[in-house]
Amino acid sequence: RKVTTEEMYLVDSGAQFKDGTTDVTRTVHLGTPSQFQRECYTRVLKGHIALALTIFPNQTKGHQLDAIARQSLWNVGLDYLHGTGHGVGSYLNVHEGPQSISPKAVEAAAIEAGMILSDEPGYYEDGEFGIRIENLVLVVPASTKHNFKDKGFLTFEALTLVPMQQKLIDVSLLTATELEWLNHYHAMCRDKVGQELEKQGKQGVLEWLKRETSVMTKA
Repeated sequence: RKVTTEEMYLVDSGAQFKDGTTDVTRTVHLGTPSQFQRECYTRVLKGHIALALTIFPNQTKGHQLDAIARQSLWNVGLDYLHGTGHGVGSYLNVHEGPQSISPKAVEAAAIEAGMILSDEPGYYEDGEFGIRIENLVLVVPASTKHNFKDKGFLTFEALTLVPMQQKLIDVSLLTATELEWLNHYHAMCRDKVGQELEKQGKQGVLEWLKRETSVMTKA
């Protein structure tokens, strides 16, 4: 059916290349979103950021991290039914273990440096709209002030570089830390993707990228 300006549009896309597999989801509104849609989108974004910023010890399993991405939704009585993250295959299944971030992933492998997972919280209002924000992230060592029992700590580094639609974001719901993360992420999108767009002469797309990655502030 035709996509209209009266609804949200969720795009889950990806491809398999010789040097890796991509899996990215973004949600946009082609018209004017309602305040409830903006709140839901922003709470999904807050969950995405919370997981992206998480620092956790080596040998942590995904089921121990899943609730972090849901907290902002839980705070207002919302939730989603799918897992929050999955491993990514190369030339095989896009969803591939042994790692996973899900309440059901009790038997999944512990998360280790070098693994790639998705960070994809969402929210779905039956019969009305769906929201999901998905980046692929790389597990990397974290720099911490202390190192309890020499465990070593890990965090996530974003691999996906696609901006979040700004008109869906209610900045008043974001903390200073979340807003800093968002502006830093958008700066990476603008700098890295923008360079490639300039090389390819795609001026129209570059102007769109600059608009969608402009610095956001609280009024």
